[in-house]
Amino acid sequence: MFLLFNFDLVQLSGFTMEVIETAYAGHAKAIASTVDLSNCPDGIICVGGDGIVNEVLNGLLGIPFSAAGAVAKGGFTPIDVFAVKRIQAGFTHFGLTASYFGFVADVVQLSEKFRQQFGPFRYVVAGFLKFLSLPKYTFEVDYLPSSQERDPELNPLTDKCREQLSGCGKVMKGVRNNDMIQDNWVSRKGEFLGIFSCNHFCKPAQGLLSPVIAPKAQHDDGNLDLILVRGSGRLRLFCFFIAYQLCWHLLLPFVEYVKVKQVKVRPVGNTHNGCGVDGELLRAEGQAEWQCSLLPAQGRLLGRHPRT
Repeated sequence: MFLLFNFDLVQLSGFTMEVIETAYAGHAKAIASTVDLSNCPDGIICVGGDGIVNEVLNGLLGIPFSAAGAVAKGGFTPIDVFAVKRIQAGFTHFGLTASYFGFVADVVQLSEKFRQQFGPFRYVVAGFLKFLSLPKYTFEVDYLPSSQERDPELNPLTDKCREQLSGCGKVMKGVRNNDMIQDNWVSRKGEFLGIFSCNHFCKPAQGLLSPVIAPKAQHDDGNLDLILVRGSGRLRLFCFFIAYQLCWHLLLPFVEYVKVKQVKVRPVGNTHNGCGVDGELLRAEGQAEWQCSLLPAQGRLLGRHPRT
């Protein structure tokens, strides 16, 4: 459902608003791309999940004027936005929550087959089926670490290695196998059950302890939080999800967490080349290379954050 309202028209009976109920996938994007924001200067309300928020975001950013003024004009809380670009096609999609590759992206794709039969429960069905037939996911990952001070335990490169790099400017091997750094970029290649690039801490609506995938992420810190779940196999995947439900997933030795500015992901071999963004799947035919970049404070949401 898509709601437009104007606080200036508030009367004793409550808010005055226009209610538009979406009828199909992509309807909210179509509405947002043609909406006259002068008719709703105080804001736009989305009622639904992260998918409809993502549609409205992309519809607004498609309007040919400043993105900062487009997203929820009249909002009070600045929020970072990220752009996911398929480099070969020049296609760009915007997101607020997270982009992801590997198992979760495969589940999102498979779940579409069960949308009519199971509704929201389709993700559980698709996840179980994909778990039983789990493939190996191989990726090449390049990321540009944030310049801010980071937790040494979460940094895949030692301070000495970074100092040597800044002094000579050459390509050097990192601490772990298959790690390379050049011009401050870190390159990785191998098997990854999941690659998550999070814009905020990503707390789901349901969970045993309401876990968060990226506990150090903030919606306005100017960084993306990259989580790499290395390796393959059902046992490792099962261990990750159990640890995630208990909020222990970052303690696992095969999980890495680092704040970054940009991420590039290239599927290798037969690895599924789709990219998930805020519950939606971006499909790609043939060779695919995805780049996720942060757009700091390019959105504004209604309401004030508790920290402000």
